[in-house]
Amino acid sequence: MDLPAYTFVHPPEQPRKKPQNLNFTDGYPEVRALDYRAAVRGHPPWSTTRLDIYKGYPPSVTPTRTQVKIEYNDTQENYDNSGACDACTDKLGGPQPQWLKFDKRVLRFYAYFKEGIGERRDENMRVRKCTLYYYLSDGTIHIGEPRQDNSGLLQGIFLKRLKVPDGKGGLLGIKDFVCGKEILIFGHRFHIVSCDIFTRRFLLKYGYDLGKEEITYPGEPLVDYRKSLQKVITHEIKDYAAKQFLELDGKVLRFFCVWDDRENIYGARRPYVFHYFLGDDTVEILEIQERNSGRAPFPMLLRRGRLPKVLPDELLGSKTMMYQKSKEECYKDTDLMIGSYVKVWNRDMLLHDADDFTKAYYKTKYGYTDDMLMPVNVQEPTPILARMEVPPHNGWGTEEDSMMNVIHLMPRSWPKDFFKMMNNGGKILCYACKMAEDANHWVSPVDKTRFFVFQFFLEDDSLSVFEPPARNAGVVNGRYMHRQPSLRKPGTLEAYIPEDFYVGARIELHDRLFDLIKADEWTLKFMEENKDKFPMADFSKVRRKLADQIRQLPEDIKADLTKKIPASNLQCESPGISRPSSPNVAPVDNSKEPVGNLLARAGLKLTQHELITLERNCGRVDSEFEDLQSLLKSMIEAK
Repeated sequence: MDLPAYTFVHPPEQPRKKPQNLNFTDGYPEVRALDYRAAVRGHPPWSTTRLDIYKGYPPSVTPTRTQVKIEYNDTQENYDNSGACDACTDKLGGPQPQWLKFDKRVLRFYAYFKEGIGERRDENMRVRKCTLYYYLSDGTIHIGEPRQDNSGLLQGIFLKRLKVPDGKGGLLGIKDFVCGKEILIFGHRFHIVSCDIFTRRFLLKYGYDLGKEEITYPGEPLVDYRKSLQKVITHEIKDYAAKQFLELDGKVLRFFCVWDDRENIYGARRPYVFHYFLGDDTVEILEIQERNSGRAPFPMLLRRGRLPKVLPDELLGSKTMMYQKSKEECYKDTDLMIGSYVKVWNRDMLLHDADDFTKAYYKTKYGYTDDMLMPVNVQEPTPILARMEVPPHNGWGTEEDSMMNVIHLMPRSWPKDFFKMMNNGGKILCYACKMAEDANHWVSPVDKTRFFVFQFFLEDDSLSVFEPPARNAGVVNGRYMHRQPSLRKPGTLEAYIPEDFYVGARIELHDRLFDLIKADEWTLKFMEENKDKFPMADFSKVRRKLADQIRQLPEDIKADLTKKIPASNLQCESPGISRPSSPNVAPVDNSKEPVGNLLARAGLKLTQHELITLERNCGRVDSEFEDLQSLLKSMIEAK
């Protein structure tokens, strides 16, 4: 049995959620009714104390968000519709309140008030500069005073943010802040001077009275009094002992000079820096360190001190440094000039240049011109050093290996071109050749009948010569010259390159002359694909060259060529160069004159390779000429 007063009955706790009517929908702020959320999500049984937005709905039906019609309070007391248009009002679901519309918008005015000062002779009032802030969201006012260093005043927040009465039963508003007028705030009369740009635009936009802005603040008596104390009449002070030091201390004239002591044994020509201190007329000479000079890095030649112009001869040894110098006997700034010699303890130094400060000093004080301050050229011609000559090859090994022994103390191998080996691996220029003779080279009758195969390897610029087998030749065939690096051209230091080889070329290998008379098909195609390196394989260039030469021939020679071309041999061969006994070489009709000899007698200069280029391009599918005969006729008949 429960005793009275011993039973605790606690009623169920009711939810006390704080209502909220500010929300954002699709990025736009809107104000909703307090019962909007309850009306959308559901509510306890309907009662007669509900809002009018639920009227027309049965108790068992919960209205949706789109069905709820929210009623707003459009009184001017809570809302300000002066800046909202009808479209914005409909989009936001109603007019915006003033605290939302003008949130974080503050008007700023610059003002001052005068504070009276008693019992002081130098000032009777003080001007206090302040900044007035008017918050548009709730109409509160905040006053701040900028802090000044060593002012002795408690500056900072002059008035905290609150609503200020106007003394007439109301509150201060925007209409009370007018530039050029005074406003009374808690007994202090503030004079508004100006406002910022945002405040000016806001007042003009909404039609408020801006007033007349002022430019400056009124002066203070204390500032005027302090300026009057600074007007002290000072008289010109005569020269005193320390005047030169106080005015010119830290200013140094810098000259660049040289001392040529090559007349004495172990002497040299050495550069220095000459410093003249204007504060006390002293001199200091520093030494410029040069690379690989072989001298110890000593910092200076003469330490700071006065430099006498003339040194007495009777002073010798240690007594010289104890010599007492007067100012008149020592060098001054007027004695120093570019191009003059300065005697530094029996050392003649030439001043050949100065820095910009020194030149400006002489121009300002003594009126020197640019011609008087022109630097003197003391640069001597660079001596010609002996170069190490490369000795000639002695015949042992290759020239590259011998060159590496000359360059390096420890023998090394000649570096190989890896990219060249990868790009040109297996590419060989192959020519048929025979021995030739001239005034300095004699060939036996047996050697004249011998044929050779000349190969040039593009991967490492090496060459070789071998003789193919021939029946009843009377000589041992096989390798004639083993593979070796490219040889030098006769009379030069340059080696043979691929551009030097073509059909009709003459080369010299180990004091033997060879004429290149034929080339295999791969070599001809390779040269035609690389026309920039082998111009004789370029059909357009060769055709243009031949056309220019034919155009300069007389008409009788052209007529003679027209008659003889059909009877000539168009295989671009010379009689006697092919061997009928060889199965790899086609026989040539030696009864007809070769076309090369016919063109040479007419005065046309073309190599054997250029004639082969013309013949190879005639008769092709994409060529306009059937053979070489038609090409020559078209060139002769062209004007």
